Amino acid sequence: MDNKIVNWGVLGCARIANSAVIPGIKSASNANLYAIASRSKEKLEEFNKNHNPEKTYKSYIDLLKDPKIDAVYIPLPNSLHCEWVIKAAENKKHILCEKPLGISAKEVEVMRDACNKNGVLLMEAFPYRHSPLTIKVKNLIDTGAIGKLKFIEANFSFILTNKSSIKMIKNLGGGATYDIGCYNINVIRFIAGSEPLSIFASGEIGENSSVDESSCIMMEFKDDLKAVSYCSLNSMDRCGYTIVGTTGIIDVPVKFNSKGTVKITLKTKDDTTQINVDCPDNYMLEVEQFGRCILGVEEPLVSLDDSYNNAKVIDESLNKIFNK
Repeated sequence: MDNKIVNWGVLGCARIANSAVIPGIKSASNANLYAIASRSKEKLEEFNKNHNPEKTYKSYIDLLKDPKIDAVYIPLPNSLHCEWVIKAAENKKHILCEKPLGISAKEVEVMRDACNKNGVLLMEAFPYRHSPLTIKVKNLIDTGAIGKLKFIEANFSFILTNKSSIKMIKNLGGGATYDIGCYNINVIRFIAGSEPLSIFASGEIGENSSVDESSCIMMEFKDDLKAVSYCSLNSMDRCGYTIVGTTGIIDVPVKFNSKGTVKITLKTKDDTTQINVDCPDNYMLEVEQFGRCILGVEEPLVSLDDSYNNAKVIDESLNKIFNK
């Protein structure tokens, strides 16, 4: 690393890389967009024109073998995460991998072992966890603003018009729970501060896609805390979460990775307060935080234990949905 700047490589020309993560890398104070790789000549030319990396590669392996690259971002289809995380680790690259980190808890274990063996860091990409909004909500809860937690509800849905999307392809790790429900589950577990004691789940399995096109997951935590996650690829757009306590309610009716001034509501018996939170680009914050981890200043904000436990909840939920 030159002058405490992390050289980044990107494996694949996914939409999320184009619209969010690569701009986050380019705007981060401790990052440099060094290289992009794609198997598609047309996409690589488009990304090269849009983002102007120092180098481009037609092979993921060739990118991983470049000694100037310190870290890679992996936005490949869910079913390919494990394979390419391992290959990146074997080439001594630190790794930021798109959510869900693995399509099973076992995959997360395998990736964790590979990264530990090769002395590299691995973090699952949940940009919202780096946001001042998330930090503010957690602080309100931890300081007793709504009393003892009783119920958490998280929602994430939209109507997917592109039926050929990888989100609808089972062998690529498609489905609503992997794609967006993972956010709901992660924020519920983060707010609860513990793991669910029991899980009940139901969902809608697509007749043509054979993936879970929606899921409703109910969780019970210690101290009588209940939670519900609803996600869908075929319901009206909705995103946000609500936390109910014994003395108040926090309503967060915003998209997980909102940017700019966002508004949340704190309701108590005596008052309703609107709280404004200024949020910079979550993707930039994520890249900068992981960069500080690579430079030895911090630990990853989303730990591998956290990712493993999120995957366990998804495993159990999908097992109940597909084997009911």
